[in-house]
Amino acid sequence: MPDRRQVERRGGERRKSRPKILTTRDDVLNAAKVLEVKGPLTDWTALVEDREFPARTLLLRAAKAIESNSLTSEEAAVILSDLGFEVRYKGATIPWEDLPA
Repeated sequence: MPDRRQVERRGGERRKSRPKILTTRDDVLNAAKVLEVKGPLTDWTALVEDREFPARTLLLRAAKAIESNSLTSEEAAVILSDLGFEVRYKGATIPWEDLPA
């Protein structure tokens, strides 16, 4: 797991504008505790406490946003990575440098 300084540095380097969804790492952890994954996982996923979740669904639940929000799965993956979570694309771990900007 990356240390806090790396997460803060990474977030500062990646962000060129404010994210579409504002949430905290704690919000994501709390959402992961109650979120039940039904059906197959999407292409973009996030690993939270050794459980894999669809990135967009997890982030929308953490931010208490509506499902019709225009946030894409790629954008959700970038935001979750900036918050220090491991993100995967089709099961393969993606380093933060290789995520879409």
